[in-house]
Amino acid sequence: MDMRRAFSYVFDDDEWLTVILLGGLILFVPILGQIVLIGFLCETARNVATGNSRPLPKWNHLGETFRLGLSGLLIQLVYALPIILLACVFGCLLIIGTATLRQSSTVVGSVIMLTFLCILPLLSLVSLVVQPLTLGAMVRYLQTGSLGAALRVGAVADLLRSDMGGWLLLWLLQILCVMIGSLGSVFFGIGAAFTSIYATAVFGHLLGQMMARPTPT
Repeated sequence: MDMRRAFSYVFDDDEWLTVILLGGLILFVPILGQIVLIGFLCETARNVATGNSRPLPKWNHLGETFRLGLSGLLIQLVYALPIILLACVFGCLLIIGTATLRQSSTVVGSVIMLTFLCILPLLSLVSLVVQPLTLGAMVRYLQTGSLGAALRVGAVADLLRSDMGGWLLLWLLQILCVMIGSLGSVFFGIGAAFTSIYATAVFGHLLGQMMARPTPT
């Protein structure tokens, strides 16, 4: 995986500054901005995988970018369902356990709180499994254009097993890109919107590199 290229290719585009600035402004639009950001990621990855010499997407076809982002969001939500359900149970147990302890029902409250503490590591474990699966599902969708193919968990798992080391590295790089994207909020306040566009472009290139690799049918 060419990490140096992923971090530098953005600046090879003559219009990179315009792309970053316009993308940052779009991110300020609630909901729409986040969906378009996912679409920007998908389009970048697809361009890289197909060998586009200027893979940085432009903002002159927002409808297509939005459509890709909406599909990507749906994939993320479906794969996040186990986390969402566990988080709901987690929250309910915390509320019930706290209320029970306040009512002096020490034994019952303690059992509930103990169960709560047991679910916490389980939630973390499920999150570790779900995120790589989500990335694989996104790649399956971009390769096939089919949401059905993206939601076939067995096929996605086969994709991950074909290169466990590569997908693990990609997942770690995703975390790094999220950290880079958040730097704008530390140093420039609202600049996080613009650093997020750059970080998304970087990760899109990395995702596109994974797409371009031979995969099992």
